[in-house]
Amino acid sequence: MSAAIVNTRPTWIISRRDDLFFFIGSALFGYALIAWASLRPGLPVMFLVLFAFLIDSPHVFSTLTRSLLDGAERTRLRTIWLVGFPLCVAVIAVLVTMAGGIVAFVVIASVSQWHVSKQHMGFVMLYKRKAQEKEDYKLDKYFTLSSFMLPLAYYYSELFGLKIPLSLFLLIGVMLAVYYAWHQVRKPSVNVPKLLLLVAFIPLQWFAWHYRAAEPMDLPRLVAAGVALNVGHSLQYLRLMYFHNHNRYSERQGFLGFISRKPLFFVAGAILLALPAILKSQSFYISVLVVGMLFFHFIVDARIWRVRGDQELATALRL
Repeated sequence: MSAAIVNTRPTWIISRRDDLFFFIGSALFGYALIAWASLRPGLPVMFLVLFAFLIDSPHVFSTLTRSLLDGAERTRLRTIWLVGFPLCVAVIAVLVTMAGGIVAFVVIASVSQWHVSKQHMGFVMLYKRKAQEKEDYKLDKYFTLSSFMLPLAYYYSELFGLKIPLSLFLLIGVMLAVYYAWHQVRKPSVNVPKLLLLVAFIPLQWFAWHYRAAEPMDLPRLVAAGVALNVGHSLQYLRLMYFHNHNRYSERQGFLGFISRKPLFFVAGAILLALPAILKSQSFYISVLVVGMLFFHFIVDARIWRVRGDQELATALRL
């Protein structure tokens, strides 16, 4: 069999520069934050406030530009809004009241890890579609999900005192990676962006969850690792959302059309939508509402990014 060659098709989702910075290179911010947190007890409070205000909360609330401000999408998602959002808020309220803040944070971090895993699986599938790579769908899907969730399993082993050696989890991860790499090099061409994405983000999961596992219930560690894992995810999401919105809504009138015309307008609009998150520390009820919105964001995301059967979405993503 001849050696695999690099795919020469235009396989970037947006462009080589944008993909390398936002979708792949954004992992470097996570590594830097873990290194920073390791040198001190967690991350500075002021940095966490700025991160929440400028990156994390806007990424969550930018979902509203599609699920609420777009009338057609709002109608399609009406049942999810009427049932899902109140349910998410209620679940968070009960969880915090019954289990306490730190336990609730661990649960939220675990669900968030699944959400991040699914987003990266989505990027893998986008890169496969751009490259017209039709084989190994299940392999790509389950390798991505298992590689992202395996470090969480190690954290749980430490959290519950099982003391399963890290080396065992790493061995499983390496075996999966070797098997996956063997399949990739046997293909007629190599999907470089897809592999760069996985190489950039999978080791980050291990660094962050290992940092967390050293003191599983230490809040500064929980927060620092969560920020490190979510900074790349948030930048990916904001860039993809603007790319989609610009292609789909920039010719429309009104607020949605306006914020979809320029990156600065979009970021400002996302920050404006996220303003309730600034007040969450001032009130238990506002905090529950904001975190409920985070959970609801997980649910809505599972619906609004399904390319199959949605030609308008596929067109907006230039697929």
